[in-house]
Amino acid sequence: MSLFSRKKIFIVLFLIAGLLSLYGVMPRVAAERANRAVAFVVEYKDIASLSYQSELVRKDVWEKITPLGVEGLCVAEYTGEDLAMVNPLPLEYGAAAAIGVSFPGIQRDRAVIKMREDSPNTELLYEYLTIKMPAMQKERINGDVYLILPGNPEDFKLSALVPDFTALDFCRDNNIPILFRPGPCSASNGERVAKSISWLAERYPQIKTIVPAGPIMAGYPNLKSLAQVLKEHYISFAQVEFVKQVGVTNMAWLMAPDVLPMHSLTKEEITSRNMQRTQIVERMARAAHERSIRLIMMRPYDLQQGNKLEVFMQDLASTKEMIMDRGYAFGWPRTMPKWPAPLAGAIGCALALVACAWFYGARFAGIEDGRARLGELAGLIFISLLTAGVMWKVSFAAKLAGGFCGAFIATEAVLAALEHYKKPIYGLLLGLFIVLAGGISIASFYGTTTASLRLTPFSGVKLTLLLPPLLLLLHDLKRKVHPESFQNIVERPALWGELILIGVVLLAMLVMALRSDNVSNVPGWEVAFRDFMERTLLVRPRTKEFMVGYPALILYYYVMRKDWAPRYREVFRVVSVLAFSSAVNTFCHFHTTLILSVARVLNGWWTGIVVGLLVVAAVRFIGVPLWKKGLQELVR
Repeated sequence: MSLFSRKKIFIVLFLIAGLLSLYGVMPRVAAERANRAVAFVVEYKDIASLSYQSELVRKDVWEKITPLGVEGLCVAEYTGEDLAMVNPLPLEYGAAAAIGVSFPGIQRDRAVIKMREDSPNTELLYEYLTIKMPAMQKERINGDVYLILPGNPEDFKLSALVPDFTALDFCRDNNIPILFRPGPCSASNGERVAKSISWLAERYPQIKTIVPAGPIMAGYPNLKSLAQVLKEHYISFAQVEFVKQVGVTNMAWLMAPDVLPMHSLTKEEITSRNMQRTQIVERMARAAHERSIRLIMMRPYDLQQGNKLEVFMQDLASTKEMIMDRGYAFGWPRTMPKWPAPLAGAIGCALALVACAWFYGARFAGIEDGRARLGELAGLIFISLLTAGVMWKVSFAAKLAGGFCGAFIATEAVLAALEHYKKPIYGLLLGLFIVLAGGISIASFYGTTTASLRLTPFSGVKLTLLLPPLLLLLHDLKRKVHPESFQNIVERPALWGELILIGVVLLAMLVMALRSDNVSNVPGWEVAFRDFMERTLLVRPRTKEFMVGYPALILYYYVMRKDWAPRYREVFRVVSVLAFSSAVNTFCHFHTTLILSVARVLNGWWTGIVVGLLVVAAVRFIGVPLWKKGLQELVR
C-alpha cells in the first residue's frame, strides 16, 4: 500500500523532529535567559599598583572602578619565589642561614618564615600553615616568630604558601566578593588543602569563587575533599577557558554544575599578538556574548604609558557598555542549573538522523521521488524510537550517533538546496529549514549543562565538516550528476583537471576543519574582518558560510540556468557543502546560547545570499564581457 511521496514524508518527519526538539530544549533556553549577569574581576595587586601610581589610597581606587562593572577582587597565594622576590607581606622568607638564625637539629638550608609576634595576621598565618603542613615547626626568639617549613626554599619555589592576608582583610572590611586563587603545594595533599580552604572560608565569607593558580590544581589528584568543602560553603569553581592545567577538568566535573566559565588575557598575550586596546575590549565583550563567559578578568595593560588608572577606567567603561548593549547586566554571576538530556530531544535527534540517512539512501538509489509503502514508514518510526532509546540510555551510542547526525543533516540540507536550482528561493528556504530543525535537534539532546560548561565534548564537530563533501561526491558520481561515473573517470584517458580542482577544494575544507575555533590559526586580517562584522551585525556570521559556501551555491544556480561548464559544476556543489556544514556545526557549540546560534545561522544565510548575488553580478557584467572580448582578440 503506497502512501505519500518520500520527499513529503521526509519533510513531515523533520518537522516533527524539530517540534519535539523545541520542546526538549526549553529548560536550556530558560536557563540561558536567566543567566545574564556578568562580572569583571581585578587582581588585588593591580589595585595596589594603581594606588601607587595615582597617589590614591586603595579604597579610593576601588570606589572609582566599581561603577564600571568591577564586582570582585582576585586574591592569590604567594609562592616561595614570590616571597623571595616581591614579598608584599610583613614577613621574611628564606633559608635559615640566610635569615641569620640557627635552631637545634634544624639544617641551615631549611625554609623559614620570620614574623614579628605582634605583626598583623601572624597567628592567622600560623594556623593556616599548620593545617596545610602539619609537619611545620614553630619557634619564638626575642619577640620574633619563626615558622620552620618541611623543606628547603628550592622545594617551595613554585609552591603556594601564604595567602595574601592584606588583600583578604581589605575585601572583608569593604564587603567585596573574593575570587580566591589557591595554588599547588608540594608538602600538602588534597585533604589538607581542603581543610585550609575551609578554614579560610569560615574567616572570610566573602570568598565566592575559587580559580586554580599554577600548572597543577591545588590538592591534585585527591580533589574530592576540596570539592566537598566548596559545596558546603557554597563556593563556585571558575574554569579559565583556553588554559590547560593538570586536574582542572577533574575538579570541574566534581563541581558541576557549580562552575563559572572565566576569560583572562595576560599581558604576555597582549604584547606577543600586538593587540590594541579596542581589540581587547571587543574580545572581552565577545567572550561574554558568544561563549557565555560570566567572569572576566580585567587588567590595566601597559599599552599606554602614564595615566594608567584613567586609561584602565576608559577600557572598563567601553567594555561594560559593549556588553550591556548586548542585553547583559552586571552583578556576581550565578552558576547554571542542572538539566539532563531530555527524552523529547533524544527522539527528535534520532528521528532527524534516521530520516536523513534513509532519504540519502533513497537519493543514492534514485528512488527519492517515488512513493513509500506503509511498512517503510512504520519501519522508519520504529528504528527512530529504538535509536532514541539506545541514545538516551547508552552514552557510547549517543556519542556515536552524534558523530554522524550533524554530517547527515548537513548533507541532506545541501542536496535539497542544490536540486532546486530552477526554484532557487525554495531551495534556499528548504536548506535553511533542514539546518534549523536538525541543528535544534542536536542542541536539544546534546546541549546539557555539562556540555554548555565544555565538560562533555561533542563527537560530531569535525565530522560535520569533513563527511558531507564526501557523501555529496559519492552521491553525484553514483547518480551521474557529474557527467561521468567514478568508473568512467578511472577508465578514460587522463582528464583530471576538474578532479584536481575538487581535490584542492577538499584540502581547503580540511584546513578549515582543522583550524575551526582555533584563533591561533586565523590570520590577523581575518580577525580584524570578524571584529568589523561583529560590530556591524551584533551577531557575526561565520566566514566560511557567507563568504564561501552560500556564494558558491548561488553561483551554481547561475551556471546551471546558463548551462555552463558541466565538468566544473561539481566544484561549486562541493564548496556549497561548507555553508550547511558550518551552519549545523554552529548548533554544536553548546557554550553559545541557542538564540545566538540561530541568529548566527540566519545572518550567515542572508549575507551569504547577498554576497553570492554580488558575485553573480560581477560574473555577468564584468567577467562575461571580458571573456568575450578576450576571445575576439584571440580570433583576430
